[in-house]
Amino acid sequence: MYDRRDLVHAYLAAQGGRFGGYRPESSAYNAALKAHHTAMLDGLQQLFGLRLHADGGGSFTHRVLFRLFSATADSFLALRTPWSNFLEAGLLVRMVEEAGAEGERVMAASQRVDALTAESRETHLEMLDALVAVLLGDRAVLTFSPADLRAIGVDDTMPSPSDHPLYEG
Repeated sequence: MYDRRDLVHAYLAAQGGRFGGYRPESSAYNAALKAHHTAMLDGLQQLFGLRLHADGGGSFTHRVLFRLFSATADSFLALRTPWSNFLEAGLLVRMVEEAGAEGERVMAASQRVDALTAESRETHLEMLDALVAVLLGDRAVLTFSPADLRAIGVDDTMPSPSDHPLYEG
């Protein structure tokens, strides 16, 4: 079943980038995944009767609240750690660990940064969910099935990475 939290996740994933399972090594897979996330977002918006867009509801209240929603989504999508851009950091980790006491400090600080970043992500998601609940009003409690999505022409099946080339040259 899909609820308003799934609507938030679809919005974030449709933006591309760090959320939604994108893989930096496969632009073909990423294109298919973005199309999937965009279709899911469009379908869930249709089912909920809410456009997550600055002019989506037409009302002044919607536009004002959407600005905060959008800023919160941008903030969520910008969250990262010093290790975020490493696909494989085995050599780097080994070298830091070999640095003795200072390496231990680096690893301990890295663990704290990871924990705080994870906590910040969850807090951002909580805020986004609350904002969508306000925007939805009475419709905030609705849930929809995969059959509901299929009935409006949306397939909720994720694309498979094995169907797309990796490490394109």
